[in-house]
Amino acid sequence: MNRREFLKLSALAITITQGMPQFLAKAAALADDDKTLVVLQLSGGNDGLNTLVPFTNGAYYAARPNIAIAKKDLIPVSADLGMHPSLVKFAKFFDDGQLAWMENVGYPNPNRSHFASMAIWNTADASGMGRDGWISKISEEIGDPFCATQLGGSPVLAIKNSNGSLPAIRSLESFKLQISAGLEPAFNNILALSRTGEADFIKKSNMQMIENTKRLSQQVAGYSPAVKYPKSKIATRLQESASLIATGDNQRVIYLTQGGFDTHADQRKNQDRLLLEVAEALAAFQEDLRLQGLDDKVMVLAFSEFGRRVAENASGGTDHGQGSVMFALGKNVKGGIYGDSPDLENLSQGDIKYKQDFRGVYASALDNWLKISSSEVLGQNFTGPNYV
Repeated sequence: MNRREFLKLSALAITITQGMPQFLAKAAALADDDKTLVVLQLSGGNDGLNTLVPFTNGAYYAARPNIAIAKKDLIPVSADLGMHPSLVKFAKFFDDGQLAWMENVGYPNPNRSHFASMAIWNTADASGMGRDGWISKISEEIGDPFCATQLGGSPVLAIKNSNGSLPAIRSLESFKLQISAGLEPAFNNILALSRTGEADFIKKSNMQMIENTKRLSQQVAGYSPAVKYPKSKIATRLQESASLIATGDNQRVIYLTQGGFDTHADQRKNQDRLLLEVAEALAAFQEDLRLQGLDDKVMVLAFSEFGRRVAENASGGTDHGQGSVMFALGKNVKGGIYGDSPDLENLSQGDIKYKQDFRGVYASALDNWLKISSSEVLGQNFTGPNYV
């Protein structure tokens, strides 16, 4: 037996099963709800002003002589707003009322630090002092530590709490337990030596974790996508998300990240490519779900930790800002524009002022989609747009 491997597995199991009894006490009431929320983190600070463009506002073009997007290239969504041309795959969703844009989203006393601002979004605590992720609190409220999964990347704060972390899987292809021969019997024997009343519970919890992992691996292996996904990291993660949802394994939240949005230089080149990847991947994902009869069970909610400055910089990019946009996508989304166009004549230190607290947007998803008390998860009541 490999001692290091044994200790690692034991620590993982105890972390995941910490607090399991109180989880299980709540599980029955929410177990039958099969709605899934896919949270998409656009890391780096996506420029909302070039994502949803106020093309009738002369101040926009004056502040961005080199990176502004011409009106003729935009995809109109209202009398004065147009989507970035890379989001052409979103046009049908918007026309069908399945895409909602939230304007001027942020939080009080904004922070331009990537780390600090992302921590605020991940904990839903604007003080910056929060330590427990908002997704981990969803897991507590539902009563199932396996109801939420992060796919790809290092575990984000949103899925962590003082007891550890919810599952974070680098890829479904590698999702399996690599246990040395003889480890499981030894694991059971060592647990049986404990004289505490918790030994049997921990042993059963560990064995349940192993069985859950094996079962999920087998179910995922049997999934076949109904469409061909683009070749990008975010498309791969969305295909894996579809496979998890198709297994019917009670995935209530799936967390994904797409990096690269810190566009200090060459923004048109970099943001154009990233938004194209996101739009094409999500279009494939939505079509896959539709063909498998699952599109009414899934909603995507996308955010970025902050927006960018209104004025472009000398490197053809934009620096860290404040207010930005969020979007929600899904068959049951109430599409449209929520909030007013950015007021470019009334800025905060050169930034768009936030008017919608992101926690209100979260609250709408929690209360109306997942059917979970937003005040329990977020710690207080927030009013959000009625996009679902």
